[in-house]
Amino acid sequence: MNKAIIRLGVIGQSERPWDPLPRKIYEIAYRIGYLTAKQRWILFSGGRDGVMEAASKGAKDAGGITVGILPSLDKKEANEYIDIPITTGLGIGMRSELMIQTVDCIVMIGGKNGTLKELSAAYMNKKPIVIIRGSEGVADSIEKILFEGKYLDERENVNILFADSPKEAIELLVPLVSHK
Repeated sequence: MNKAIIRLGVIGQSERPWDPLPRKIYEIAYRIGYLTAKQRWILFSGGRDGVMEAASKGAKDAGGITVGILPSLDKKEANEYIDIPITTGLGIGMRSELMIQTVDCIVMIGGKNGTLKELSAAYMNKKPIVIIRGSEGVADSIEKILFEGKYLDERENVNILFADSPKEAIELLVPLVSHK
């Protein structure tokens, strides 16, 4: 029997003309994508800009496969590094839920309110989660509010892990998803 291919979901902030993605965050996301492909895992994201595009570019540069779960019905909404654009017509919120349901694990980089919603969905679905410290936004706020230092609440659904680099994030995930 063949070992299943791991599907890593990357969550993080989008980019807007008035709110460009900082270079540091771009580099972290790019490296996550690159290392995901080197593991021979498939990279999933929201398929658009910002962290999603940077991670997708990294995965493509390493010869990987990228999947974008898009909120609209327009394939053109996908960034240029998406191999498989999945159009949903569900809008951003429901599209995020669909992505979380699809993947085996999550890496969170920076982010704002939408990323926080995705983190919560991953937690409720007991997906392994690694947050990159120092990636700004919501990612740098979560650790301070965790229940017992590792859970979003007293249900203790999944131990949220933290990494100081993309390499460490992937290393933390390998034993958590190796049985998939």
